Amino acid sequence: MQKRHLGVLREDAEEDIRLMIKHYTVPALACALRDREEVLQRCATLLAENKLDELSQSLRPFEKKYIGLRRLQKNNLDLSHGFNHTSHEMIRKALMRMPRRISQAHLKRAGVVLPICNVSSVPSILFQKRSKHVRAHHDEVCLPGGMVCKTNDQSIVSTCLREMEEEIPSIKKQNVTVLGILRCNWGKVAQLTGVAVTPVIGYIGEINENHSIELNSAEVAECFTVPLSAFLKKELWIHQEDSAPIFVGGPYIIWGLTGYILDRFVKDVLSRYNITCPNP
Repeated sequence: MQKRHLGVLREDAEEDIRLMIKHYTVPALACALRDREEVLQRCATLLAENKLDELSQSLRPFEKKYIGLRRLQKNNLDLSHGFNHTSHEMIRKALMRMPRRISQAHLKRAGVVLPICNVSSVPSILFQKRSKHVRAHHDEVCLPGGMVCKTNDQSIVSTCLREMEEEIPSIKKQNVTVLGILRCNWGKVAQLTGVAVTPVIGYIGEINENHSIELNSAEVAECFTVPLSAFLKKELWIHQEDSAPIFVGGPYIIWGLTGYILDRFVKDVLSRYNITCPNP
């Protein structure tokens, strides 16, 4: 294809199309095509009616200088005052643009929630430390979640929210804003756990440090939060060949499946943006 000076994502038309196919879902591309067609029809109508001032206003956002400014703004994820509706939508879009993977059949399926929250307006992630009384992985740091119940759970999201409310009763499932699914490599996940685990990103609201979180003590020993800014610091991560990433920047070491999910969230979602975080 011939190189051009304009494009949707890149100036090179071939590279432009490759990136859109790789990073955008079919529904997202269809919506964008329809929106663009509406703009063109509106502009054609304004031209036919000789409404040149209105035509100029309609086309101005598509001038190259304004496109550059708009893209720069889109790449900035401002979390200086914590998560809000705008940041929710940006995370949701990043999750939707992740490449879909071919589903594989697994006898055992489970889901976990990666619970993002605000702690005194500082964007953070909540974790739980498993009780000593559970049958496996006791005392380990993990994310809320559990096995799929085929008779009661309508979806993997239902599984995640049900399990989180059972483990942390003060977090009601109806109060969780689900932002999307983190599409991980099930083969890699199954190697770590023997179970196909699907991570769901959910915003659980404001966590008040002055009030304790209600826990199911039979399953959870404690909950704690880590500021999001810590996960963006490469020096707090340990990456070794043939093992899951390890995060050492919190009160407890985070490794295994939880470390893998966090690493994927940082690389596949957060790295798309220039993030502004407060210093906790």
